Amino acid sequence: MRPEAAGSAGRGHRVQVRWRDLDGLGHVNHTVVLTYLEEGRDAWLEAHGIRRDEYVVGRCSVDFRREIDPAFKAVTVQCGVRELGRSSLTTSERIVDEDGQVVVEAEFGLVLWDPDRRGSRPITDEERASLEEVSA
Repeated sequence: MRPEAAGSAGRGHRVQVRWRDLDGLGHVNHTVVLTYLEEGRDAWLEAHGIRRDEYVVGRCSVDFRREIDPAFKAVTVQCGVRELGRSSLTTSERIVDEDGQVVVEAEFGLVLWDPDRRGSRPITDEERASLEEVSA
């Protein structure tokens, strides 16, 4: 499954690489990568009608392919749907560098969330239709 771009016009969601993101080895710390993915996922889900407070992460798997070089001013997060359930979805996500090289690949299991009830909720028909347009 190839992730679609998280932002408009097929470009993904651009995330600025910040000086504070670097670790003692001189590259972006592995924990910061989760924040980059979250920023991209939030923008992508918002485009499908799902707000940040309407999902929780139940599972994640991250593969680091290359370091994120501090010379890069930004990276791009791309997201797609691998699987849709009744109240959950599995995403395929990746981070690409300024040269278009994949530096991180990830998969997340997300559960749709009702913030008022503090529990899972079903995917709405509108959300499902939008997400099905980009699923494999």
